[in-house]
Amino acid sequence: MSILSPRCWSSPIRLGARSLATKSLVIALVALFALSTTTKAQAQGSKMKPIAVVALNSVNNILEDVNFIGSLGGQPRLADSVRPFVGMVQGLDNDQPIGLVVQSDGITPGGAICVPCKDLKMMLGGMAMFGIMHEDGPNGTIQINAQGQNLFAREANGWAYISMAPEMLDGAPADPGALFGELTSEYDLAVRVHVQNIPEAYKKIALDQLEAGMQAGMQQLDGESDEQYEARKQMAKVQVDQLKQAAQDLDELTFGLAIDGQQQRTFLDIVYTAVAGSKLADQISVNADPKTDFAGFFQPDAAMMMSFASKVSDSDIAQVEQMFGAIMKQIETSIDNEGDFETEEDRQAVKSAVADFMEALKATLQAGKMDGGAVLNVSPSSLSFVAGGFVGDPGKVESGLKKLAGVAKNVAEKEGEEMPAVNWNSGSHKDVQFHTVNIPIPAGGDDEEKARQLFGDTLDIAVGIGKQTAYFALGRDCIEAVKGIIDTSAASPQKAVPPMEMSFALTQIMQAAAAMVDEEDKPQIEMMANMLANEANGRDHVRIAVTMIPNGARTRIEAEEGVLRTIGMAAMAAQMEAAGAGGAF
Repeated sequence: MSILSPRCWSSPIRLGARSLATKSLVIALVALFALSTTTKAQAQGSKMKPIAVVALNSVNNILEDVNFIGSLGGQPRLADSVRPFVGMVQGLDNDQPIGLVVQSDGITPGGAICVPCKDLKMMLGGMAMFGIMHEDGPNGTIQINAQGQNLFAREANGWAYISMAPEMLDGAPADPGALFGELTSEYDLAVRVHVQNIPEAYKKIALDQLEAGMQAGMQQLDGESDEQYEARKQMAKVQVDQLKQAAQDLDELTFGLAIDGQQQRTFLDIVYTAVAGSKLADQISVNADPKTDFAGFFQPDAAMMMSFASKVSDSDIAQVEQMFGAIMKQIETSIDNEGDFETEEDRQAVKSAVADFMEALKATLQAGKMDGGAVLNVSPSSLSFVAGGFVGDPGKVESGLKKLAGVAKNVAEKEGEEMPAVNWNSGSHKDVQFHTVNIPIPAGGDDEEKARQLFGDTLDIAVGIGKQTAYFALGRDCIEAVKGIIDTSAASPQKAVPPMEMSFALTQIMQAAAAMVDEEDKPQIEMMANMLANEANGRDHVRIAVTMIPNGARTRIEAEEGVLRTIGMAAMAAQMEAAGAGGAF
């Protein structure tokens, strides 16, 4: 279960410009036409509502982004190489966004590509070099021929509307700039779907076909028992039901990509809002102000950190309980088919251990909350990792671990190997009891020496079990790391946090990687690590964060300047290596 879910330009430009411009136009219009294989006149007085809006920022804004991208690779005036091709399309308003609007009156879909245009015929005349021809059509339209595909256009209020049939132009929005501006004010490219404006007949057809396709693929597998087959069908039914519920509960769904030169970053947003009074709206309301009792995991400067805190709604708990039996059957099937065990006793012990872990997860969800996190700290000479959080029944976690430890001991004895001893209850901190194991790292080969550099002579692993908590840790001083998280968390109970946030600090990761990679790759990695340390000024993160918005949620995946520069350097290295320069900068 996921937290808060609604279930460089160069000479080739000149060679491919004609076909690219034509194909892009045709592809976009074919996508529109696919939504309406028959076109009918719109009913008199019917109100067209948007089903989907695709918006691309203005040409001038895109060119600014091209310069930002170029600056990452040492070409801050990269857009100058593109402007001559832009200038070939005369009559285009380069200050306004371009987009596609798909609409419906509740029965018939329609719509058009909307292009900001100062003079449509001038613009089309300039596109003749791309093989796009035009002539006057009926009722004030202009008929366009693009490589054998007939299109129809009309000009009004500073916009050119282009579609597959003249009837589609009748319901085109009077001011598409207002629709596009809502998206291009924040994004360079965005798609917004107004789910509730999709005619019910079309939604039903899509969902029925999806369900039929899933049922057609639900054939009983060789070696699959009737009970396991029924469990798998049950899981498939739950997934279809979730999709049907999402079709009813989602109001708007937006995907937006932005290249932000001013803040030196790029990000992708996935945003959804819910229909008022729906199950999804209830879930959003429950999580409007998330708080955590595990603030110690919130370490933005760590190589990797993750923090999550959300409440689980009653409907989600019911769905989980419905699926648990089926999930467990699938796990048992996997253990039977893929597990390599010396005895049946060991096989059953592993199944029992997994059942314990699943019961701990089930108890956590039934308690109505998910709260915890993970953190990784790494350098060229050390690594430590800690994960943990609230657990509804920590005793089940401990029970499962002891069963797995018993199986591991049996396997080691049968193979004549010595199993490192598990130190049960080796220490404690507050209400957390620690169980530890220290696995020797042999000296010798290159891989072993790299491991000893990070971990020392042994790989230290610890599991901490509290009254309603569980922690897993490994690496140098891992128990001390857990203790620090426990103490920091206790000092800030019920701290307000996003429902989920994860970040990666690339400088730490690249510095550690430079010490671990083979000698032939070391110069490139070291150069990237040095660039990040000296030029990124801490702006070296990839972040994934869920934030609440009015009646909805936004998931943002963001890459800061240092990450983009690193990607640029890696691309340049690959190009130079492919050109025979050996990857040197």
